[in-house]
Amino acid sequence: METLNFSPETATRVTWLAITVCIEYLLVLLAIGGDMVSGIRKARSRGECTRSSALRRTVDKAATYYNLLVVLTVVDAMQITAVLLLRNIEGYDLPTIPLFTLVGSVGMACIEVKSIFENANKKRQNDVAEIINAIEKLSHSESVKEIINKIIEKQ
Repeated sequence: METLNFSPETATRVTWLAITVCIEYLLVLLAIGGDMVSGIRKARSRGECTRSSALRRTVDKAATYYNLLVVLTVVDAMQITAVLLLRNIEGYDLPTIPLFTLVGSVGMACIEVKSIFENANKKRQNDVAEIINAIEKLSHSESVKEIINKIIEKQ
């Protein structure tokens, strides 16, 4: 049976892979936090108080994302282990990249960015709807009708 002797270069490579995965996890957390802050700002701008149910949904979303990330990281660990074995036993020089975790974390971050923009668009749509409602209410006001009639008469 062969023994595996991992070189210092392999140990450094594995360390960098672990650091990369940790950074990807942190960036997903930051994206979720950005979406949460966007939602809180939107609620405050509408004069709504922050509800625990909305915060609970954010926590549930984070748990779902991280469950998936852990599974993707396990798959990456299996493929990286296979690559390291092939490198040390057979001499193949294949790249060791946590590809599944990377793709998953980028996908999750893109979903959060889309959500932030949707929050901003909903706020703009709500602002426009409020303006339209205000104009409609003003058009039924007797005092506004009198002002319009006076302006028309002066011309």
